Amino acid sequence: MDTVTAIFTQLGVDSSLLPQFLIVFGMFIVAKFLFLNHLQFVLENREDKTVKLESSADLTLENVNKMAQEYKSKIDGANKEAMKVVSSKKAEIQARHGETFKKTEKEINQFVENSRQDFEREIQSNKSKFLGEVDSLAGDLVKKILN
Repeated sequence: MDTVTAIFTQLGVDSSLLPQFLIVFGMFIVAKFLFLNHLQFVLENREDKTVKLESSADLTLENVNKMAQEYKSKIDGANKEAMKVVSSKKAEIQARHGETFKKTEKEINQFVENSRQDFEREIQSNKSKFLGEVDSLAGDLVKKILN
């Protein structure tokens, strides 16, 4: 005990230690009620609103991913349905207008064939007419060369 007393004496501890201790303890009690309790509440509230909400954020993210997958599958289904409708309408229109197209194509081909035949006949008639004139022109040419 003498060593403890010697250490306290070297540190400058005297009879004012007890009143200082009581003042510090009293200030702690006052600070606890006025400030520290409120600070503890703020810290706990902040932790509840940040760290503990992480699990609910994970659940929300899972729900968002699930909803995104559902949306994508519904969009894909709607696209497939739209393509079926477009394909059926296209086939219907092709069937409806296919005969008209073929008929018109035959008429155009017949017109082209008739025009070609008329042109060939005209060429043949002009050819025979020109060949008939060739002899007379050849004779005229020979006469002019000899003269």
